[in-house]
Amino acid sequence: MGKPALDSAAAAPNVPGMSETDFSEVLNELDALETELEAIRVAVNEGEELFVASPTARETALRHLETAVRHTVESARSLIDEADWEEPEDALDAIEILVEEDVLPGRIGQTLVGLAEFAAEHNEETGWDADADPGGAFERLSESVEALTEYQEYVGHFLKEWHD
Repeated sequence: MGKPALDSAAAAPNVPGMSETDFSEVLNELDALETELEAIRVAVNEGEELFVASPTARETALRHLETAVRHTVESARSLIDEADWEEPEDALDAIEILVEEDVLPGRIGQTLVGLAEFAAEHNEETGWDADADPGGAFERLSESVEALTEYQEYVGHFLKEWHD
């Protein structure tokens, strides 16, 4: 679930503004995102009690979230590049462009921007301090599973739609 139904040799010759293109970079980032997402799912499935009780588990899960957000942004940037859409100014802008281009609904875009801000803020300020608000971090982690899975589905659908 969540992985796009398109192989790396896919091309999109009929998309306005898109030359015949190979989405391999987008697909590679989505595959890497899925790997990180699986690790996050494990942490969420183990439950909040274990997450709160184990600083090491929290730090590990939050690092997976940071990496997952990075793969999300990189897949968005790659898709934007392949589509010859407006170049994003920063990581958050890449997500907003996908919303503007109707690849993602606004609610997913807002959630992903919030996750990216959360990951950046916590990594820069606290270095993933395992003791910082474990309950809130678990809630964000749980939210990330749903949002990142939906992101994969929407991007996969976009790629498949334009491939067909």
